[in-house]
Amino acid sequence: MRYGILSDIHGNLPALEAVLAALRSEGVDQYLCLGDIVGYGPFPNECCEVIRELNCIVVRGNHDEAATTPGKEVWFTWAARTCILWTREVLTEENKSFLSSLEPVKKLDDIVLCHGSVPDPDFYTTTPLEAMLTFRVLDRPICLFGHTHYAGWFEYDPASRELPAQYSAPNGARLTLREGLLYMLNPGGAGQPRDGNSCAAYAILDTDEKYFEIKRTPYNIAETQQAIIEAGLPEAMAARLDYGI
Repeated sequence: MRYGILSDIHGNLPALEAVLAALRSEGVDQYLCLGDIVGYGPFPNECCEVIRELNCIVVRGNHDEAATTPGKEVWFTWAARTCILWTREVLTEENKSFLSSLEPVKKLDDIVLCHGSVPDPDFYTTTPLEAMLTFRVLDRPICLFGHTHYAGWFEYDPASRELPAQYSAPNGARLTLREGLLYMLNPGGAGQPRDGNSCAAYAILDTDEKYFEIKRTPYNIAETQQAIIEAGLPEAMAARLDYGI
């Protein structure tokens, strides 16, 4: 099976369209989305509708939950809270229902999908020690996660007494998957990268050929920035896209 993986779209339609165009050219059997379809960006309805039409397997992100759960926004920064309250106002009832229906964890044959971690979807997995929270409960060899907006992965040998190895891949990389090891794989942020690369991030997981590959693609950043400003959202959300932060 050849999976096309994306995460953290955050209402950025031009980035989503660029990623899907790249994945279509690659040829994938199934799309997987690791959450946060909305939040920050100016195109929440459009992004929801694209994902709904994809026949995509999706898990819920914290912004997806906040868009339909009053009160959750209190945990957000001022800018993120401003964006999610605006998102909540403009979402259609159909898209609210769609986001409300999403589950925090999905399991396929050899893969677990989550947003931040398996035990806690809001948890930021950024270090090997933090990755152990998921590896301790992982019942399949591969966990796909997002939330950090950093492209990379953790590799863990359960027979070892060592912490997982951590690898960052802001410019893309290919990993050969090995038998006996456990993996946490992060495709990076499609709509709001934070690893210093402004190009939209996505990944391919090929379970037949046994590899995971992170890729980047450019998109029309100016179009998203203009729409952010026109929507009255915080200007910092537009500025950060230039720098991938």
